[in-house]
Amino acid sequence: MLKNTINVIAVVCLVTLGLFIYHTYFTTKVVYIDIPVVFNKFEMKKELQEKYKGVEAGRKRIIDSLGFSLQLLANKLKENKTNKGLMYEFDTRREEFFKRKNQMQEDNVALSTQYDKQILEQMTQYIIEYGKKNNYDVIMGADGTGTLMYANSKLDKSEEIIVFINKKYKGIE
Repeated sequence: MLKNTINVIAVVCLVTLGLFIYHTYFTTKVVYIDIPVVFNKFEMKKELQEKYKGVEAGRKRIIDSLGFSLQLLANKLKENKTNKGLMYEFDTRREEFFKRKNQMQEDNVALSTQYDKQILEQMTQYIIEYGKKNNYDVIMGADGTGTLMYANSKLDKSEEIIVFINKKYKGIE
């Protein structure tokens, strides 16, 4: 009887050990993150967004000033429609206004694109480090484009990654 009990315990221990080894070495650790959520909560994104808003506001003030100056000149031109010099100056300033406005809009788009690229590159590097540190085999990104059709929410590591990448960015981790 004692021999049978020891044999049963030995078998249970071997099965448990086998399952543990199988799970540890032969199962894939897969998680996903909600990319827009992680991107928008990343401290670097918040900082660069504030920086962008400052640059954009400065450019808007310049355009508003040029527009106001152009409006004053247009009012003078209404009073003195025959003044060829004033007409030439108005046309020149108007052309310059639209060139500068278009250039600043293009610069805003380019700066926004540059910042987004920097954020994504840094975020990706931190996520790679997170995956290695936590022994994940796969971290998938869910971004609403159809690349991930279903995932159990218990696999979502977005909040953990937000904490991790923000600590890395601040130099804490």
